[in-house]
Amino acid sequence: MKGRIVSRRTAGIGLASSVLLAPQAPAFAQDFPSRAITIVCPFGPGTAIDIIGRQLAQHMTGTLGQSVIVDNRAGATGNIATDYVAKAAPNGYTLYITSTSIIINQFVGAPASSLAKDFEPVAISGTLPYALLVPASLPVRTVPELVALAKARPGGLNYAGYVGGVPQFLGEMLNRAADINIVMVPYKSTTDAANDFVTDRIQVLFTPVPSGLPFQASNQGRIIAVTGEKRATILPDVQTMREAGFPDLTVEVGFFFLAPAGTPKPVTEKLSDAITKGLHDPRVWEALAAQGVEKKEGGPEETRAYLAGELIKWNGIVKQSAGAAR
Repeated sequence: MKGRIVSRRTAGIGLASSVLLAPQAPAFAQDFPSRAITIVCPFGPGTAIDIIGRQLAQHMTGTLGQSVIVDNRAGATGNIATDYVAKAAPNGYTLYITSTSIIINQFVGAPASSLAKDFEPVAISGTLPYALLVPASLPVRTVPELVALAKARPGGLNYAGYVGGVPQFLGEMLNRAADINIVMVPYKSTTDAANDFVTDRIQVLFTPVPSGLPFQASNQGRIIAVTGEKRATILPDVQTMREAGFPDLTVEVGFFFLAPAGTPKPVTEKLSDAITKGLHDPRVWEALAAQGVEKKEGGPEETRAYLAGELIKWNGIVKQSAGAAR
Protein backbone atom coordinates (compact mmCIF):
# COMPACT_ATOMS: atom_id res chain seq x y z
CA MET A 1 0.00 0.00 0.00
CA LYS A 2 2.84 2.30 0.93
CA GLY A 3 4.47 1.52 -2.36
CA ARG A 4 1.30 2.47 -4.20
CA ILE A 5 1.11 5.80 -2.32
CA VAL A 6 4.71 6.63 -3.24
CA SER A 7 4.02 5.68 -6.84
CA ARG A 8 0.98 7.90 -6.98
CA ARG A 9 2.88 10.75 -5.37
CA THR A 10 5.74 10.29 -7.84
CA ALA A 11 3.31 10.10 -10.72
CA GLY A 12 1.63 13.26 -9.46
CA ILE A 13 4.95 15.08 -9.29
CA GLY A 14 5.80 13.90 -12.81
CA LEU A 15 2.45 15.06 -14.14
CA ALA A 16 2.80 18.43 -12.43
CA SER A 17 6.33 18.78 -13.81
CA SER A 18 5.21 18.02 -17.35
CA VAL A 19 2.44 20.59 -17.04
CA LEU A 20 4.90 23.17 -15.78
CA LEU A 21 7.49 22.35 -18.44
CA ALA A 22 5.10 22.19 -21.38
CA PRO A 23 4.88 25.94 -22.03
CA GLN A 24 8.60 26.60 -21.49
CA ALA A 25 9.73 26.15 -25.10
CA PRO A 26 7.21 28.67 -26.50
CA ALA A 27 7.92 31.04 -23.63
CA PHE A 28 11.63 30.75 -24.27
CA ALA A 29 11.08 31.49 -27.93
CA GLN A 30 8.92 34.48 -27.05
CA ASP A 31 11.68 35.92 -24.88
CA PHE A 32 14.42 35.00 -27.36
CA PRO A 33 16.82 36.65 -27.87
CA SER A 34 17.71 38.29 -24.59
CA ARG A 35 21.42 38.71 -25.34
CA ALA A 36 23.87 38.79 -28.24
CA ILE A 37 23.87 36.10 -30.94
CA THR A 38 27.06 34.85 -32.56
CA ILE A 39 27.26 33.70 -36.18
CA VAL A 40 30.28 31.43 -36.58
CA CYS A 41 31.96 31.61 -39.99
CA PRO A 42 34.32 28.80 -41.09
CA PHE A 43 36.51 31.04 -43.27
CA GLY A 44 38.33 34.33 -42.90
CA PRO A 45 37.20 37.94 -43.31
CA GLY A 46 36.54 39.10 -46.85
CA THR A 47 35.42 35.73 -48.18
CA ALA A 48 31.98 35.48 -49.79
CA ILE A 49 30.54 33.54 -46.86
CA ASP A 50 31.93 36.11 -44.40
CA ILE A 51 30.40 38.99 -46.37
CA ILE A 52 27.01 37.26 -46.44
CA GLY A 53 27.21 36.61 -42.69
CA ARG A 54 28.12 40.20 -41.87
CA GLN A 55 25.46 41.75 -44.10
CA LEU A 56 22.77 39.57 -42.56
CA ALA A 57 24.11 39.99 -39.01
CA GLN A 58 23.79 43.76 -39.29
CA HIS A 59 20.20 43.49 -40.48
CA MET A 60 19.30 40.81 -37.91
CA THR A 61 20.53 43.09 -35.14
CA GLY A 62 17.78 45.55 -36.02
CA THR A 63 15.15 42.85 -36.51
CA LEU A 64 15.83 40.92 -33.30
CA GLY A 65 16.74 43.86 -31.05
CA GLN A 66 20.00 42.25 -29.91
CA SER A 67 23.54 42.40 -31.25
CA VAL A 68 24.38 39.77 -33.86
CA ILE A 69 28.12 39.38 -34.42
CA VAL A 70 30.28 37.26 -36.74
CA ASP A 71 33.04 35.11 -35.28
CA ASN A 72 35.57 33.88 -37.89
CA ARG A 73 36.96 30.49 -36.85
CA ALA A 74 38.99 29.52 -39.87
CA GLY A 75 41.18 26.43 -40.07
CA ALA A 76 41.16 22.74 -40.95
CA THR A 77 39.16 23.53 -44.13
CA GLY A 78 36.24 24.61 -41.97
CA ASN A 79 36.17 21.70 -39.54
CA ILE A 80 37.23 23.86 -36.58
CA ALA A 81 34.11 25.99 -36.91
CA THR A 82 31.90 22.97 -37.59
CA ASP A 83 32.99 21.16 -34.45
CA TYR A 84 32.74 24.32 -32.35
CA VAL A 85 29.12 24.94 -33.29
CA ALA A 86 28.17 21.26 -33.00
CA LYS A 87 29.26 21.35 -29.34
CA ALA A 88 27.64 24.71 -28.54
CA ALA A 89 24.56 24.99 -26.33
CA PRO A 90 21.38 24.43 -28.39
CA ASN A 91 19.75 27.68 -27.37
CA GLY A 92 19.87 29.76 -30.56
CA TYR A 93 22.69 32.03 -29.43
CA THR A 94 25.27 30.26 -31.62
CA LEU A 95 24.54 30.04 -35.33
CA TYR A 96 26.65 28.56 -38.11
CA ILE A 97 26.79 30.06 -41.58
CA THR A 98 28.18 27.34 -43.78
CA SER A 99 28.49 26.29 -47.40
CA THR A 100 29.00 23.50 -49.91
CA SER A 101 32.69 23.35 -48.97
CA ILE A 102 31.69 22.07 -45.53
CA ILE A 103 29.39 19.50 -47.14
CA ILE A 104 32.36 18.17 -49.12
CA ASN A 105 34.32 17.90 -45.86
CA GLN A 106 31.83 15.24 -44.74
CA PHE A 107 33.27 12.87 -47.35
CA VAL A 108 36.93 13.90 -47.36
CA GLY A 109 39.02 12.91 -44.37
CA ALA A 110 37.39 12.01 -41.06
CA PRO A 111 35.19 14.88 -39.80
CA ALA A 112 34.28 14.78 -36.12
CA SER A 113 30.81 16.27 -36.62
CA SER A 114 27.91 15.27 -38.85
CA LEU A 115 25.94 17.97 -40.65
CA ALA A 116 22.97 15.62 -40.81
CA LYS A 117 22.93 14.63 -37.13
CA ASP A 118 24.60 17.38 -35.12
CA PHE A 119 22.72 20.40 -36.45
CA GLU A 120 19.26 21.88 -36.91
CA PRO A 121 18.56 23.52 -40.30
CA VAL A 122 17.67 27.20 -40.08
CA ALA A 123 17.73 29.04 -43.44
CA ILE A 124 19.15 29.15 -46.96
CA SER A 125 20.92 32.39 -47.84
CA GLY A 126 21.88 32.23 -51.53
CA THR A 127 24.09 30.40 -53.98
CA LEU A 128 27.26 31.23 -55.88
CA PRO A 129 28.15 29.68 -59.26
CA TYR A 130 31.69 29.05 -60.44
CA ALA A 131 33.19 30.54 -63.59
CA LEU A 132 35.27 28.55 -66.08
CA LEU A 133 38.16 30.74 -67.21
CA VAL A 134 40.87 30.33 -69.82
CA PRO A 135 43.83 32.70 -70.38
CA ALA A 136 43.25 35.42 -72.95
CA SER A 137 46.06 33.89 -75.00
CA LEU A 138 44.29 30.53 -75.33
CA PRO A 139 42.48 30.35 -78.70
CA VAL A 140 39.11 29.17 -77.32
CA ARG A 141 35.90 31.05 -76.64
CA THR A 142 33.48 28.23 -75.84
CA VAL A 143 33.53 25.02 -73.82
CA PRO A 144 33.31 22.82 -76.97
CA GLU A 145 36.35 24.65 -78.36
CA LEU A 146 38.21 24.00 -75.08
CA VAL A 147 37.27 20.32 -75.27
CA ALA A 148 38.45 20.11 -78.88
CA LEU A 149 41.80 21.68 -77.94
CA ALA A 150 42.18 19.30 -74.98
CA LYS A 151 41.56 16.32 -77.28
CA ALA A 152 44.11 17.64 -79.74
CA ARG A 153 46.64 18.07 -76.92
CA PRO A 154 45.95 15.17 -74.49
CA GLY A 155 47.65 15.88 -71.17
CA GLY A 156 48.88 19.20 -72.54
CA LEU A 157 46.50 21.47 -70.62
CA ASN A 158 46.49 22.08 -66.87
CA TYR A 159 43.83 23.21 -64.42
CA ALA A 160 44.17 24.60 -60.90
CA GLY A 161 42.80 22.47 -58.11
CA TYR A 162 42.66 22.47 -54.34
CA VAL A 163 42.61 18.97 -52.89
CA GLY A 164 39.13 18.33 -51.56
CA GLY A 165 37.84 21.63 -52.94
CA VAL A 166 35.16 22.41 -55.51
CA PRO A 167 37.66 23.29 -58.32
CA GLN A 168 39.27 19.84 -58.04
CA PHE A 169 35.95 18.09 -58.53
CA LEU A 170 34.84 20.41 -61.33
CA GLY A 171 38.01 19.62 -63.26
CA GLU A 172 37.57 15.89 -62.73
CA MET A 173 33.91 16.12 -63.74
CA LEU A 174 34.82 17.97 -66.95
CA ASN A 175 37.42 15.31 -67.79
CA ARG A 176 34.86 12.54 -67.37
CA ALA A 177 32.01 14.31 -69.14
CA ALA A 178 34.11 15.31 -72.16
CA ASP A 179 36.44 12.27 -72.16
CA ILE A 180 39.54 14.47 -72.03
CA ASN A 181 42.65 14.67 -69.86
CA ILE A 182 43.27 18.12 -68.43
CA VAL A 183 45.85 17.67 -65.68
CA MET A 184 45.24 19.05 -62.20
CA VAL A 185 48.01 21.12 -60.63
CA PRO A 186 47.38 21.29 -56.86
CA TYR A 187 47.58 24.66 -55.09
CA LYS A 188 47.38 25.70 -51.47
CA SER A 189 46.18 29.24 -52.17
CA THR A 190 44.14 31.07 -54.77
CA THR A 191 46.93 33.66 -55.06
CA ASP A 192 49.45 31.07 -56.27
CA ALA A 193 46.94 29.70 -58.76
CA ALA A 194 46.14 33.20 -60.02
CA ASN A 195 49.82 33.97 -60.58
CA ASP A 196 50.27 30.82 -62.66
CA PHE A 197 47.07 31.48 -64.58
CA VAL A 198 48.13 34.93 -65.78
CA THR A 199 51.53 33.54 -66.85
CA ASP A 200 49.87 30.72 -68.87
CA ARG A 201 51.15 27.89 -66.68
CA ILE A 202 47.49 27.08 -66.00
CA GLN A 203 45.08 26.95 -68.93
CA VAL A 204 41.85 26.22 -67.06
CA LEU A 205 40.67 27.88 -63.88
CA PHE A 206 37.44 27.20 -62.01
CA THR A 207 36.80 30.02 -59.56
CA PRO A 208 33.75 31.71 -58.00
CA VAL A 209 32.22 34.17 -60.46
CA PRO A 210 33.27 37.36 -58.60
CA SER A 211 36.86 36.11 -58.38
CA GLY A 212 36.91 35.60 -62.15
CA LEU A 213 35.67 39.05 -63.08
CA PRO A 214 38.99 40.90 -62.50
CA PHE A 215 40.80 38.53 -64.90
CA GLN A 216 38.26 39.30 -67.60
CA ALA A 217 38.23 43.03 -66.87
CA SER A 218 42.02 43.20 -67.20
CA ASN A 219 41.99 41.10 -70.40
CA GLN A 220 44.13 38.46 -68.69
CA GLY A 221 41.42 35.80 -68.86
CA ARG A 222 38.16 34.91 -70.49
CA ILE A 223 35.09 33.49 -68.78
CA ILE A 224 33.61 30.97 -71.21
CA ALA A 225 30.93 29.41 -68.97
CA VAL A 226 29.38 29.41 -65.51
CA THR A 227 28.29 26.38 -63.51
CA GLY A 228 24.97 27.67 -62.18
CA GLU A 229 21.45 26.46 -62.79
CA LYS A 230 20.94 29.63 -64.82
CA ARG A 231 23.16 32.36 -66.25
CA ALA A 232 24.85 34.50 -63.62
CA THR A 233 23.05 37.79 -63.00
CA ILE A 234 26.30 39.73 -63.39
CA LEU A 235 27.29 37.73 -66.51
CA PRO A 236 24.08 37.52 -68.55
CA ASP A 237 25.90 36.92 -71.85
CA VAL A 238 27.92 33.91 -70.63
CA GLN A 239 26.50 30.43 -71.18
CA THR A 240 25.95 27.91 -68.42
CA MET A 241 27.73 24.57 -68.60
CA ARG A 242 24.32 23.03 -69.23
CA GLU A 243 23.79 25.27 -72.26
CA ALA A 244 27.28 24.35 -73.45
CA GLY A 245 26.29 20.68 -73.44
CA PHE A 246 27.59 19.60 -70.03
CA PRO A 247 24.63 19.41 -67.63
CA ASP A 248 26.58 17.25 -65.14
CA LEU A 249 28.71 20.31 -64.35
CA THR A 250 25.77 22.23 -62.92
CA VAL A 251 27.32 23.01 -59.55
CA GLU A 252 26.67 25.93 -57.23
CA VAL A 253 28.09 26.73 -53.83
CA GLY A 254 25.15 27.03 -51.48
CA PHE A 255 25.16 29.15 -48.32
CA PHE A 256 22.94 28.25 -45.38
CA PHE A 257 22.53 28.60 -41.64
CA LEU A 258 22.52 25.80 -39.08
CA ALA A 259 22.10 25.66 -35.30
CA PRO A 260 23.28 23.00 -32.84
CA ALA A 261 21.08 19.91 -32.70
CA GLY A 262 18.30 20.26 -30.14
CA THR A 263 17.74 23.97 -30.67
CA PRO A 264 13.97 24.48 -30.13
CA LYS A 265 11.93 24.74 -33.31
CA PRO A 266 10.31 28.08 -32.34
CA VAL A 267 13.83 29.52 -31.97
CA THR A 268 15.10 28.26 -35.32
CA GLU A 269 11.94 29.61 -36.95
CA LYS A 270 12.46 33.02 -35.35
CA LEU A 271 16.06 33.09 -36.55
CA SER A 272 15.00 31.95 -40.01
CA ASP A 273 12.43 34.73 -40.24
CA ALA A 274 15.08 37.30 -39.31
CA ILE A 275 17.49 35.97 -41.95
CA THR A 276 14.77 35.99 -44.62
CA LYS A 277 13.85 39.57 -43.80
CA GLY A 278 17.48 40.49 -44.31
CA LEU A 279 17.56 38.79 -47.71
CA HIS A 280 14.49 40.82 -48.70
CA ASP A 281 16.11 44.14 -47.80
CA PRO A 282 17.20 45.84 -51.06
CA ARG A 283 20.35 47.24 -49.48
CA VAL A 284 21.44 43.85 -48.18
CA TRP A 285 20.65 42.18 -51.46
CA GLU A 286 22.54 44.80 -53.46
CA ALA A 287 25.66 44.08 -51.39
CA LEU A 288 25.28 40.31 -51.87
CA ALA A 289 24.56 40.60 -55.60
CA ALA A 290 27.80 42.57 -55.98
CA GLN A 291 29.57 39.43 -54.72
CA GLY A 292 27.91 37.32 -57.41
CA VAL A 293 25.46 35.72 -54.98
CA GLU A 294 22.27 34.44 -56.63
CA LYS A 295 18.88 34.50 -54.92
CA LYS A 296 17.86 31.34 -53.10
CA GLU A 297 16.10 31.26 -49.77
CA GLY A 298 14.14 28.91 -47.57
CA GLY A 299 13.15 28.19 -43.98
CA PRO A 300 14.09 25.25 -41.75
CA GLU A 301 12.25 22.59 -43.75
CA GLU A 302 13.53 23.82 -47.12
CA THR A 303 17.02 23.94 -45.65
CA ARG A 304 16.66 20.39 -44.35
CA ALA A 305 15.64 19.14 -47.79
CA TYR A 306 18.38 21.14 -49.52
CA LEU A 307 21.07 19.85 -47.16
CA ALA A 308 19.91 16.24 -47.56
CA GLY A 309 20.00 16.54 -51.35
CA GLU A 310 23.44 18.17 -51.40
CA LEU A 311 24.88 15.52 -49.06
CA ILE A 312 23.68 12.79 -51.43
CA LYS A 313 24.97 14.68 -54.48
CA TRP A 314 28.45 15.37 -53.11
CA ASN A 315 28.82 11.91 -51.63
CA GLY A 316 28.34 10.61 -55.16
CA ILE A 317 30.75 13.11 -56.71
CA VAL A 318 33.49 12.36 -54.18
CA LYS A 319 33.07 8.59 -54.55
CA GLN A 320 33.13 8.86 -58.33
CA SER A 321 36.29 10.94 -58.20
CA ALA A 322 37.95 8.46 -55.83
CA GLY A 323 37.04 5.62 -58.16
CA ALA A 324 38.46 7.48 -61.15
CA ALA A 325 41.70 8.11 -59.25
CA ARG A 326 42.16 4.39 -58.66
